[in-house]
Amino acid sequence: MLTVAQAFEQFMHNLELQAGEDREAKRQERNVFEAMRRHLRPRESILSGSYGRNTAIRPLHDIDLFLIFTAAASGTGEAVGPEAFLKRVKQALEQEFPGKQAKLQNRSVNIEFSGTGIGFDVVPALEDPRRPGIYWIPDVRKGDWIQSDPRKHIEACDAANARATQRLKPLIKALKRWNQLQGKPVPSFLMEVMAYKGIDSFQPDGRLSVYAQGMAHLFQFMSGRIMEQWPEPAGLGPPVNSGVGQTNLLQGQQRLSGATRRAAQALELERVGDMAGANALWRELLGTDYPER
Repeated sequence: MLTVAQAFEQFMHNLELQAGEDREAKRQERNVFEAMRRHLRPRESILSGSYGRNTAIRPLHDIDLFLIFTAAASGTGEAVGPEAFLKRVKQALEQEFPGKQAKLQNRSVNIEFSGTGIGFDVVPALEDPRRPGIYWIPDVRKGDWIQSDPRKHIEACDAANARATQRLKPLIKALKRWNQLQGKPVPSFLMEVMAYKGIDSFQPDGRLSVYAQGMAHLFQFMSGRIMEQWPEPAGLGPPVNSGVGQTNLLQGQQRLSGATRRAAQALELERVGDMAGANALWRELLGTDYPER
């Protein structure tokens, strides 16, 4: 019979991207970048989002592709509104990939490739001419451009993972699987940002699985703090939970509270040596990627 620690190790492995998925994602990223260069001349690209931070889980779906433009390459050089810029990106993608219908989103344009099921959220960004490394990205709902820096997001995630002795990223992936099974009541990036802070107060008991305790701790931390304002990690854009409705946050809090209770029960079963009972509870929370026995 697997101990809880052994089951979690196997579960974490099951969430990792396979080598073929990773190769295909990078191949398609190069294709999209080259296609955009032929039309709108982006200067460079950054694989951002969960894929760029190495917190994506399998099966891989949408990858954030951050395309950096100079102001002169934004089309004709004139001031361009956020929605108009996104429409240019959409048109360029559809011209380069005939038969594909790109979808306009709030800050990006999504295009999906058949066969692999991998899609890209293409985020166009204009570099601030006075502050290199600071970028302006479109926000259709606001009708304006907002600041961002995905490299700072990667740095914040890596720093928190280092503080947690490289255990945070696997825990974030496990939280994402739980969130996915719940119908994604908590926005994915909000969950990550809360985890960066929550892991700092984690003090594991050496007698129990560290990953199990980490999950229980983060469930409890998030359920108690989800209603707060969570600053964007680069300190540039609006709060991460900006635009998330109160109803959605309350639903997320309710689901996290329920997970906190179940995780506490699982820890107690592990504490008294009932590995089968503890693993059964974790499998209920984390789905069939968590080993049955």
